[in-house]
Amino acid sequence: MRRFWTRLVSAVFLLAPCAGLAPQALAQSDVHEIRMTAKKYEYSQAEIRVKQGEKVRLLITPTDRKHGFEIKELGIKTQLEKGKETVVEFEATKAGEFEFHCSVFCGFGHGKMKGKLIVEPAADAPQKAGD
Repeated sequence: MRRFWTRLVSAVFLLAPCAGLAPQALAQSDVHEIRMTAKKYEYSQAEIRVKQGEKVRLLITPTDRKHGFEIKELGIKTQLEKGKETVVEFEATKAGEFEFHCSVFCGFGHGKMKGKLIVEPAADAPQKAGD
C-alpha cells in the first residue's frame, strides 16, 4: 500500500505542470522582476529598461526612512516604509520614457530623487514613417 501512495504522489508532482495545477510557477517566469533600494535622494536603479508588453514587478526597499514611488503617466503611486520591501506591479503597455520620483517628502534633496523607466517598443510594433 505504501508503494501505491508513493507512486500516486510522484505522478501528481510530475503531471501538475501539464494539468495546469502550477499556475504560480508559470506566472513567476512571465514577470520581469527588478530589485531596488531607495535611500537619501536616490534609487539604486535610476534607469529601468523593460520591453513593451512585459509584466513588471519592482521590489523596492527604502533603507533610511519612508519614501515614495510614483510614475504619474502610468497611474502608479505608493508609499515605501523604511526597511520593508514594497511590491509595485504593472504591465508596460506603452512604449516611451517615463520619469519616476519620490512622492513622500524626504528632506532637502527630495526633488532630486528621480529615475527613468524606459519601455522599449515591442519587436512587432509598427514603425513610424522615417524610422
